[in-house]
Amino acid sequence: MFSSRIYQGLTPAILGVGFFLLIGVASLAALLRYSELSDWFGYVSQPYLWRVVRFSLWQALLSSGISILIAIPVASCLVHRRFYGRAFLLQLFSVSMVVPTIVAILGLVVVYGRTGWLSQLFGIQIPLYGLTGILLAHVFFNMPLAVRLLLQGYDLIPSGQWRQASQLGFSRITAFRLIEWHYIKKALPGAFVLIFMLCFSSFAVVLSLGGGPKSSTLEVAIYQALRFDFDLNKASFLALMQVAICTLFAVIVYRIAPVNRQDASLLSIELYVLKDSLWAKTTDSVAMLCVFFLVIPPFLAIFDPVFSTVFLQTLLSSSLWRAVIVSLQIALPAAAVSVMLGFCFGVLARFCMGRKYLTFLPNKIEHLGNMILMVPGLVIATGLFLLLRDFGWGLQSSYWIVVWVNAVMALPFVLRALMPSLYQQERRFRNVYLSLGIRNWSRWSLEWALIRKPVAQAFGYALLLSLGDMGVIALFGSQGLVSLPLYLFQLIGSYRLEEGACVAVVLITFCLVLFYMSSRLIGGASSVKN
Repeated sequence: MFSSRIYQGLTPAILGVGFFLLIGVASLAALLRYSELSDWFGYVSQPYLWRVVRFSLWQALLSSGISILIAIPVASCLVHRRFYGRAFLLQLFSVSMVVPTIVAILGLVVVYGRTGWLSQLFGIQIPLYGLTGILLAHVFFNMPLAVRLLLQGYDLIPSGQWRQASQLGFSRITAFRLIEWHYIKKALPGAFVLIFMLCFSSFAVVLSLGGGPKSSTLEVAIYQALRFDFDLNKASFLALMQVAICTLFAVIVYRIAPVNRQDASLLSIELYVLKDSLWAKTTDSVAMLCVFFLVIPPFLAIFDPVFSTVFLQTLLSSSLWRAVIVSLQIALPAAAVSVMLGFCFGVLARFCMGRKYLTFLPNKIEHLGNMILMVPGLVIATGLFLLLRDFGWGLQSSYWIVVWVNAVMALPFVLRALMPSLYQQERRFRNVYLSLGIRNWSRWSLEWALIRKPVAQAFGYALLLSLGDMGVIALFGSQGLVSLPLYLFQLIGSYRLEEGACVAVVLITFCLVLFYMSSRLIGGASSVKN
C-alpha cells in the first residue's frame, strides 16, 4: 500500500516529463516530415555552411572561456569580501543573466558604439559589429551566470574547512588551491556546457551585432531558412546539425567532468576570515574593475533616455501598452509552466536518489532538461506549428506555441535554480520521511519554507526570459501578437531610434519590477535582502 501511494505521487511528474518529451519529439518529427534526405548531401558540400559552423564554434568557445575566466576571481571576491553594494551587485547579476537581449544590445551600442561613451570620453574605437561585439554581448550575459553557478559550488564547502583554514593561517591563494578549487572544478563543466550552448545557439545577439554573413551562426541561418525562404528541408538539416554538435560537445565534457555531490549535513555556511595579502587585494580589484566596465555601464546606458523629451510621448503611445499586455500574457503563463516542468523533473530525480538501481538517473534526468538548449527554439516552434496545423489549428495556435516554447527554453535556468535545493532537502530528510510515512503534498508543505527562495528565483528567471524573448515571437509575431521586444525591434528597423531607446527603458523597468515582485511574493522578504 505504501509503495503504491509513492508511485501515485509520481504520476503528475511522469506525465509532465512525458508531455515535455512527447511535444519535443512530435515537433521535430513534424518538421522532418517535410525533409528530403537527397538534398542534404548538397547542403554538406556548401562552403557557406562550414563557415557558419566554424564561426559558431569559435565564438561560442571564446565567449564561454572568457566568461569563465573572469567569473572565477569575481566569485572568489564576492565570497571573501563584504563591501557596500555587494547585495545589489548579486541582484544585478541575477537580472543581467536574463535581461532582454535587444535591450542589452542597445546599452552596449550606447557605451561601446562608434559615438558611444567610450569613444567620447577616451577616444577609444571598438569594432562593435562583428566578433568583438558578439563577445562583448555574450560576456555581458554569461559572465554573471557563470558567477552565480560558481557561487553554488562555494555553497557546498563545509564550514569546518573554512574554520580549519583560518586556524592554520591560510592565505587566499593557499585556500583557493587546497579548498576552493576542489569544489569549483566540479561546477565548471556544467557551467561551461550551459554557456557554450547558449552562445552556440545565439540568435538576437548575432542578428544585431554580427555585421554581415561572415559573422553568422547556425541559429541565424535557421531563422533565414524559415522566415525568408520557408525552406523546411534546409531548416531541419541545420537544426539536426546543431543538435549533433551540441550533444557531442556536452557528452565529451560531462564524460571527463567530476561528479558534483552535495553534503547532506550542510545546513548553513559560516565563512571564517583568511589571511589577506597584496596579491589577493590586487586580484579582487581587477575582478571588480572587469565587472564595472563590462556589466554596469550598459545598464546605466539603458536608462539614459529617461531624461529625453521623447520619453513622455512614448509612454502615452497606445501601441506601447498593447505590447506590454501581450508580453505579460506570454511571460506569466510561460513562467508558470516552466516552473511546473522544473518540479516534475525534480520529483523524478529525487525519487531515483535513494534507490539502489536508480542512483545513476538523477544527473541524467537533469541533463535531459538542459538538452533543450541544443534544439533551436525556432525549430521547435515551427515543428509544433506544422503539427497543430495538421490537426486543423493554424495561425490561431501561435499564441500557445510562443508560450510553450518560451517555457521549455527557460527550463535549464529553472532547473539550475531548483535542483540543488531539492537535492539537499532529499538528502537531509529522506530517512525522516520514510520513518514517519510523510509523502506527496505533506512533504512539500514541510519543505516550502526551505525551497521558496529557489522557487522564486526560478520563476523570476523564466519570467524575464519569456518577457524578453525575440526569437519565436519574431517568427510568429503578427499584428495582434506584438510583444515589447518585437515592438522595440520594429522601431529600430524603421530608424525610430529615440523612441526605441525609450521602449527599452520601459522593458527593462518591467523586468526589474517583476523580478523584485516574484522574489518578494514567492521568496519572502529575506530573498530580497540576500
